Amino acid sequence: MHDEENVIMEEDCSEDKLGAGYLVLTDKNLVFYTGKAKVLTFSKDMKKALDIPLQDVKSTRTEGFIIKKLVVELKDGRVYKFGVLNNRKWKETIDGARTGVGEAE
Repeated sequence: MHDEENVIMEEDCSEDKLGAGYLVLTDKNLVFYTGKAKVLTFSKDMKKALDIPLQDVKSTRTEGFIIKKLVVELKDGRVYKFGVLNNRKWKETIDGARTGVGEAE
């Protein structure tokens, strides 16, 4: 799935504009896949909807108490909001990975 990259975290989630999918953090990128799960065959027909190099991330933050969101702002001004279970853990892990590529603030 991710040649020459180490997967750090992954989770089923949704993004406010893109809908349901699967979020993957590698040591180089934040990738969001969308698609449909096939219950009978236990497989997923997933397509890459976002592939964000960590150096393109301007900032991360958390929002919400009941519906928790991980907010990722890119240097070009785009903002993505992912509904993940532990938004603080995602934020801290992304920030740590960004430090590893020398781009944290």
